[in-house]
Amino acid sequence: MKTNALRLLILTFFCKVALGINSGHDYYVNIEMTWSEARNYCREHYTDLSSITNQDEDNAMSELSSGSDSGKEGIWIGLYEDANDTWKWSGGENTSFFNWAMQESTSVMKSCVVHKTSGWLTKNCEDVFPFFCFHKALLLVKENKTWEEALEHCRSREMDLVSLVSESDVVQVLEISKTAQTDNVWTSLRYLGDTWLWVDKVIDNQQSGTQNEMPQCPTWSHHCGALSLQVQHLDSWDCADRLNFICYCKGSSVSK
Repeated sequence: MKTNALRLLILTFFCKVALGINSGHDYYVNIEMTWSEARNYCREHYTDLSSITNQDEDNAMSELSSGSDSGKEGIWIGLYEDANDTWKWSGGENTSFFNWAMQESTSVMKSCVVHKTSGWLTKNCEDVFPFFCFHKALLLVKENKTWEEALEHCRSREMDLVSLVSESDVVQVLEISKTAQTDNVWTSLRYLGDTWLWVDKVIDNQQSGTQNEMPQCPTWSHHCGALSLQVQHLDSWDCADRLNFICYCKGSSVSK
């Protein structure tokens, strides 16, 4: 028994060193792949390729890869240029933050982006680089609670109700909700004033598309957002109904 436990400990340590260095909920994966291969790897083992929304997050990525020499030429992040010449993250979100390297220029042959300490560079998506993945740790709570009770439950455990701001979020929540005991699960979506909000965050219509799905004038009781597991989209729901729900472990990760 002790021998098996020791072997497991050694293997776990080896995998963390060889495959990824964990910091918060982002991982540096020291395997060279094309952008598409890296995205598939992240979606299989974590959640998706990492996105960067501000300078602090960009600095954190530099710190994450600072102990490795293999990422000096660049490390894939989730940013790519779609068919409409729009820069998006691999989860489907638009971006308003960029940190291009000086004198960086884009071309039709360079539609994917690598991160470097000196700034971001566009690369041919078929080039191979190591990459950053992120993992969004979720917990399905199989207890029937109102929206307010669900929010209190998550926050009392230093978590929060989950927000669905990307395709990756939806896919992961649908996967973890397969064993839910209700047909719908609470999310952090709430109608306040005249706007649908995630918890403490105004929805960017272009980023998540949620406002296209949600009624702009819901009935007074249906001011909470639940994800329908059968039709796989968000619905306005009676906040007093009792549903299972998803808590999100902010700033945490699950090692692979």
